[in-house]
Amino acid sequence: MSFTPIHEVIDRVLKKYKFDGDIDAYKVFSIWNDIVGTKIAEHAKPVKIREKVLYVSVDDPLWLAQIKYVKYHIIEKLCKNIKADIFRDIKFFLK
Repeated sequence: MSFTPIHEVIDRVLKKYKFDGDIDAYKVFSIWNDIVGTKIAEHAKPVKIREKVLYVSVDDPLWLAQIKYVKYHIIEKLCKNIKADIFRDIKFFLK
């Protein structure tokens, strides 16, 4: 029995599911709490990424209004912690 290198398996999976984004962007799901802090993270969660746009679900209209004021600060921190220009925008929406 021969083993297949993991990078070949990953490449096949990415091609099969037509993944065309930057895989590094998905680190946002594991570092979100560190980026925004626990208070914001209690009310806002990243849910998907499309074409360098991060979509974040927010549980309360007041939090939705407030978090929009720190959007560019969040993008800046994500780019610093993941890599430059990883996201071009964040879209917040009520869940």
